[in-house]
Amino acid sequence: MKRIVFTFITILMATALVGADKKKSAEDYMKDLNPAKDEKLIVEAADYMGKQEEKDAVPKLIKLLNDSRENVRLHAVMALGYIGEESAVDSINKVLLNDSSSNVRYAAVLTTFRIGSKKSYDTIKKVKESESDPFIQDFLKKMEEKLKGK
Repeated sequence: MKRIVFTFITILMATALVGADKKKSAEDYMKDLNPAKDEKLIVEAADYMGKQEEKDAVPKLIKLLNDSRENVRLHAVMALGYIGEESAVDSINKVLLNDSSSNVRYAAVLTTFRIGSKKSYDTIKKVKESESDPFIQDFLKKMEEKLKGK
């Protein structure tokens, strides 16, 4: 019986040690914000940085806004919204005006709204005139009214 308990405890401890190695640090996630990495790793890293509001990740997230993969751009723009840095507003405005994906543009609208920068007011007017997606049009109208009130 003692041998079984000892074996069980040993297995538990070994499992805990192996699991500890799998835990990633902020530095590991920062390294994963690299366009050469796998999409899944980049998305996971962007989500982590956004949730942690990691301001040091902003330059790398901004670079990811130009990635060819829609999902990478989507998660990068969402992370920037959670971080809320004013320095990202110009890049987010470019996404609002130019991104081919309505999902990414919609996330950029939400991000812009979350940051609440007056620098986005003119961009919102331009996008409102050219946007074809009805959900984005509706949200832009509401956002414009909100920003006028600031």
